[in-house]
Amino acid sequence: MPAASGFQVAILIFAFQFFAMLVARLAAAPMDWTGESFEFLGQVVTFGLAITALLAITPLRRYCHDELGRGLPPGTGIELAIIAPAKAAIPFAVAGAIVLWAFAAGESGTLTSRLPFADPQDAWEWTLSPMGLARMVVLSWFVGPVIEELVFRGILYRTWERQWGWVPSLFLTSACFGLFHPYHFVSSFLGSVVYICVLRRTGTLRACILVHMAYNILVSWPLLGQVLLTIDGREASRMSAWGLELASLVFVAIALPAYLAMSRRDARDAVIR
Repeated sequence: MPAASGFQVAILIFAFQFFAMLVARLAAAPMDWTGESFEFLGQVVTFGLAITALLAITPLRRYCHDELGRGLPPGTGIELAIIAPAKAAIPFAVAGAIVLWAFAAGESGTLTSRLPFADPQDAWEWTLSPMGLARMVVLSWFVGPVIEELVFRGILYRTWERQWGWVPSLFLTSACFGLFHPYHFVSSFLGSVVYICVLRRTGTLRACILVHMAYNILVSWPLLGQVLLTIDGREASRMSAWGLELASLVFVAIALPAYLAMSRRDARDAVIR
């Protein structure tokens, strides 16, 4: 892999994202695309540029080939089967933190404007449209997890780790991953922490990709996304209506630090020793 600093890699990532959004905006303007259609086009351009770079630049191609060639260590299947659904508690925990703050501040009536809710009919129409299905199945479930794990955990995290150690790298990489998903910054930041813990405990990006794929599938609209993004039938001004979100907040507050503590030792270091 090229000898670049972590900040150089991060700048390149966001330069790609900026260029992709610019191209998407110029391409979407004549077709009068807005909202989700525009975001879909932006993701197509972003991932297309990333794939081109990873395949065209020889050192990056070799590095990605080596990283993806590392198989899962024996006995990790059970852990991944637990971590994948457990990670789906993160967006509910973030919502729970917002709910707890709103009730503590006496502003429970503002929750419907503070949390991202979707109209079920509009969400189903978009999900079942050709563009919506392509974005969900192709980009979110498959292409996105592979590319994002290669770029953020495989390249960016490992680069900063060599420079400053794993803890600073964990926070810097997670911050960049959150900025890459600005509408879900906190969830993406915490999700990146989980992926890095998985990488350290297994020593392979394959494990991160599998957890990432499982998470994206679980929180998509047809599954847990409906629960997370629907407020119909709830009495939002009553705390009892937010039991799942508050329970998730408690779970994540306990489980995430524990998993961090379990990840202090890198599996690759153990193999080298």
